[in-house]
Amino acid sequence: GEKRAELQDDIFSATLQMSGLMEQVLLLGRADAGKLECRPAPVDLPALCQQIVEEELAATHQRCPVTFAADGDFTNVLMDATLLRHIIGNLLSNAVKYSPEGSPGDFKLGRDGGDAVFTVQDHGIGIPEADQARLFEAFHRASNVGETPGTGLGLLLAKRCVDLQRGSISVQSQERAGTTFTVRLPADCG
Repeated sequence: GEKRAELQDDIFSATLQMSGLMEQVLLLGRADAGKLECRPAPVDLPALCQQIVEEELAATHQRCPVTFAADGDFTNVLMDATLLRHIIGNLLSNAVKYSPEGSPGDFKLGRDGGDAVFTVQDHGIGIPEADQARLFEAFHRASNVGETPGTGLGLLLAKRCVDLQRGSISVQSQERAGTTFTVRLPADCG
């Protein structure tokens, strides 16, 4: 009975990983074919960000605490909530995945003129400098990820979603000292 439960957990986990991979591949295929569009609509940006944090914490069984803070006026924001979910979800997932259990992460939302600025910071393994230039390439994974599972598609997908909203994404990282991703998106991408 105990072995059966363990095997069922393994099968369930593998199924979730395969489902996630298929979703990423299909989404990238749509982006490459020009069929992924930005559909801006009014969005309560702080509430959406808080919801994505809570979903990530639930999905990772609270492996790493992530604090969220918003500072600025986010009324009348027009953005594509679906694209935002892909961007923020991938960045938060990576922050948790590549950090030691219990290591805190920070997610901040701010305003800079007409832009919304999203910052995701972790205190994890960091990204070697030699790997940073290839972060947004398909199937590229940093040389220090070891046995940590991943597809090498998440950051590419996040970048495509940022580009569709006429934004930018940047990274600051040091090996063994953590990583900070900053995403700037027009608050009215309509």
